[in-house]
Amino acid sequence: MSSSAYATPTALPLDTPTPSEEDAAFASRVAQIQSFFELPRFSSLSRPYSAASVASKQGSLPPLPLPSTLLADKLYAVFDRAAKEGKPVHTLGAVDPVQMTQMARWLEVMYVSGWAASSLLTTANNEVGPDLGDYPYTTVPNQVHRLFRAQQLHDKKHYDARLEATPEQREKLPYIDYLRPIIADADTGHGGISAVMKLVKIFAESGASAIHLEDQLHGGKKCGHLSGKVVVPTSTHVSRLTAARFQLDLLQHTMLLIARTDAESARLLSSTVDARDHPYVRGVKTRLPDGTRRIGLAEVLDRAEAAGRSGADIDQLEEDWMASAELTTFDQAVEQAINESSSFSAEQKTNALEQYRENSVGKSNTEARDIAHDILGTQIDWDWDLPRTREGYYHTVGGIDAAVARALAFAPHADMIWLETKQPDLEQARAFAQRIRSKFPGKWLVYNLSPSFNWSAHGFTEEDLKRFVWDLAKEGFVLQLVSLAGLHSNAVGFAELAQRFKTDGMLAYVDGVQRKEKEIGCDVLTHQKWSGADYIDRILSTLASGSSATSSKGKDSTEHSF
Repeated sequence: MSSSAYATPTALPLDTPTPSEEDAAFASRVAQIQSFFELPRFSSLSRPYSAASVASKQGSLPPLPLPSTLLADKLYAVFDRAAKEGKPVHTLGAVDPVQMTQMARWLEVMYVSGWAASSLLTTANNEVGPDLGDYPYTTVPNQVHRLFRAQQLHDKKHYDARLEATPEQREKLPYIDYLRPIIADADTGHGGISAVMKLVKIFAESGASAIHLEDQLHGGKKCGHLSGKVVVPTSTHVSRLTAARFQLDLLQHTMLLIARTDAESARLLSSTVDARDHPYVRGVKTRLPDGTRRIGLAEVLDRAEAAGRSGADIDQLEEDWMASAELTTFDQAVEQAINESSSFSAEQKTNALEQYRENSVGKSNTEARDIAHDILGTQIDWDWDLPRTREGYYHTVGGIDAAVARALAFAPHADMIWLETKQPDLEQARAFAQRIRSKFPGKWLVYNLSPSFNWSAHGFTEEDLKRFVWDLAKEGFVLQLVSLAGLHSNAVGFAELAQRFKTDGMLAYVDGVQRKEKEIGCDVLTHQKWSGADYIDRILSTLASGSSATSSKGKDSTEHSF
């Protein structure tokens, strides 16, 4: 990013400025922010607010570059290069500084998972548990900060070691870029608009280069591969993305925003306030086959609870109600009504259905009802409130069409689009990409190579698995990640060691750890050096020469044996 995007810092005034001086300073600030808005990096994005509206909220202190801004610029450049070459930027989710350092030599970016933070390390007194988005919103930024700090230590250690070496020695030393951009899970934004803004600010200050926000309901959030997910109205998530961008603009930060949709596998919607969601909401007929009025699901369950029925009975009542009710979208209800009408010939039914579909595209349910009434001459017996859950959620069909509709709405407000899927399906991903990129050419896409998938059960050959990442990249999925790779690899490695250590003692450790570390050139073999002991020693010797007796790398250090 050009340094001209930031105003040149000036001394703060000692005396009260005049109104004309205030106006001049504000005009200069607005011009700087407008210059920031016009950076090529933002060419595909839309902002529903002005530079002046941002400038007036920044305060007297001008925004200064955060270290993570440089990493965000680097991340954008990494994606830009890969996209132009049709290559993937594929990575793994890391859970600690050890994994971060081992990834740095091979992978260009790093991912931090909210699921992993929830299950391994939270800021709620380390009260760990499943990924329900119920941990404090500082949890994932805290993990980002931990890894970003570690990146800086290892970068300094590496930088110093190379400059201490002779040019001949340096030729033989592998160059490792520890400053790999961090992409982090921001869940649902953990609350309303102000919470989203605070969270984004913390992520920027903690070292994140990109974050992703998903369109699930805060308070009802679940891991993308669990059942019972509730998505929010499309407009609600657009507001989250807009708030996130506004916060970044206040900081004049180039962090990338990733809009994730869970609509493909979600079956519940928190509200029908947005007409764009209406075609995917399911309802039922208001009358039972015998003509009596149908009682809503929530009311049936409330009556049962008031009558003292057991929890198991209430669960069975809900299951029975859903099984007996034919849930359809309004479009399906119209199609059914047309096909059952005795007023139309077969040809007229076909024409009527085509007329309805053509005229109702993009319309709200209210408008669609009027269109159907004009065609049929009667109102459609259909209600989306009757099947609502006890929490008030609406039932939806979910699926790829709903996911595409949401992705198209999110695209102008995000740098990348993430389709969360319930299984690894290359053809589904290809179809999704084509529909998004037909409207937003060149839009970068994200794919979760999730360990929640039983990859071996999906019929992939070894060659298929080897090509999968590169095949996806050809469709625009420039970022691909195994979100919980760190968790699972940690489990496998330590499970193997513990199991063998029980019977083989130190042979298990030497054979399974130290020899492997030597074989693959893992620098944690000399863990004192890895942790920065040599680097700190060189700092201390700079400050107090002649203190070799207290040096941690003296002749008594056991690491000289390696």
